[in-house]
Amino acid sequence: MKLTDIHKNFIKTSSRSIVENFLPIKAVKPAEIPVFAIERWKNENGLLTKKFIFENLDDRNRFINSILNYEMSSGHHANITIEKNNVILRLITKDVDKVTELDKEYSSYADTIRKDIAYNSKDE
Repeated sequence: MKLTDIHKNFIKTSSRSIVENFLPIKAVKPAEIPVFAIERWKNENGLLTKKFIFENLDDRNRFINSILNYEMSSGHHANITIEKNNVILRLITKDVDKVTELDKEYSSYADTIRKDIAYNSKDE
């Protein structure tokens, strides 16, 4: 079912009056913000793992540099695998041999940096 059909059905079944011609989902133009696939963090063999895919090497390198700077300041390190435009991060706190809050903070930072790079990539 299309989103417009869902809205029309909602208008018909609504308990209050709604103007049918005023649907909030009409697209004026294609989105100018880049759209990229979002892969979730996975627990693979006790490691918090995620693959980040980049459109170009400059974006990938900016991501890696930010991650390395984070590691220097936090003292927490990941297993980083680089394959062309892809970066795979594997996180675990080695002292206790399991995923901890340190790993979750690291993963949140990596996600934030990825979004920043994706949305600011076109500006440069």
